[in-house]
Amino acid sequence: MSSSHYDLITVGGGMAASALAKCMAESGAKVLILEQETRFRDRIRGEYLMPWGVAEIAALGIYDLFCRECAQKIPWIDLGMGGPPREFTTTTAQQQPAMGYSHPEMQEVLLTAAERSGAEVRRGVTVRGVEPGAPAFVIAASGKNSDRISARLVVGADGRSSQTRKWAGFELTKEPNPFLICGIVLKGVATRDDIAFVQFNPELGTVATIFPQTKGRFRVYLGYPSTMSYRLQGSGDVKLLFSEFARTAPVLAPFLSGAECIGPLASFEADDFWVKHPYRNGVALIGDAAATSDPTHGQGMAISFRDARVLRDHLLASPDWDSAGHAYASEHDNYFAKCHTAGVWQRQVFQEQTPEARLRRQKAMPLIAEDPTRVPDYLFSGPDLPMDDSVRARFFGEV
Repeated sequence: MSSSHYDLITVGGGMAASALAKCMAESGAKVLILEQETRFRDRIRGEYLMPWGVAEIAALGIYDLFCRECAQKIPWIDLGMGGPPREFTTTTAQQQPAMGYSHPEMQEVLLTAAERSGAEVRRGVTVRGVEPGAPAFVIAASGKNSDRISARLVVGADGRSSQTRKWAGFELTKEPNPFLICGIVLKGVATRDDIAFVQFNPELGTVATIFPQTKGRFRVYLGYPSTMSYRLQGSGDVKLLFSEFARTAPVLAPFLSGAECIGPLASFEADDFWVKHPYRNGVALIGDAAATSDPTHGQGMAISFRDARVLRDHLLASPDWDSAGHAYASEHDNYFAKCHTAGVWQRQVFQEQTPEARLRRQKAMPLIAEDPTRVPDYLFSGPDLPMDDSVRARFFGEV
């Protein structure tokens, strides 16, 4: 490895990092992607992109790449509230479908696309440190060789356990949530590949979901309170997952009767944590490195792609990348706060098991059954919707 200077270095080569790198390389920037993994594998990460996230990939210029390579359009969703399934392309602000895909497959597609667009990609590289400044530096190691590489901007896209965040001195705020979410990939699920299912069981505090992918695969999730007597982890818990899924959503259970597990099974904590103002001194954070929302509500990938798009827009709009970084961070704080608040509201009505939550449901649920539009559409239409006390009051049945 040889030392040199870049306009932009991404620490991590995941989907948001690759999308940003592709856009910046196409605009003439000298871009380097540093990715530790030589081969991406299934780690049960976000594989359902909400309609507002689909609008973000369209703005990033990668919509056709998604559709052509390995994404499945999912225009319908059944939320288990009675009535017909919802059709996204006519009922969301973006008039887009949702999308399902294999996360590791899409990572490869976007990383390859970034390289073809002119970004330099180094895989099997371990980043040992990041030094903020003008320029900023990244210390990267491959085998016995090590480099100290400079850049106008270093972008930390190294996930929820981000080391870039630590090295650059960002302070992390964490909000624990007493829930876990378990994921598994199946084949042989007896349902269509153009409809998703999401069904909350408020009395149990659980949620069951089915999201189609390509190649006859389906990602199935079960969200459950951390107070349960089990933690679903490993192939030995597949039968227990199926039985708890059936207990949560009996109407969906027949879809899994002949299904076969074709991937790992694991549970993850549903905590929210975030950095306030994820830019400082030549280092920006995007995706889970900047903020992680409760995966129960499926906002992670949409937020990550918005991060990439907003940072790109500010970098291309100004030759002063320090000012552009601050502008990105301020905008990020606003839309993440809205996504976070929407997730808290949903959890307070549909999942929490406290006496106060049961009283909320007694008031809210009959009204929601009569008019499902009382549920704010942030999860599907995104954080640009109005958010104020009247929206909350309508959802909680206080109006």
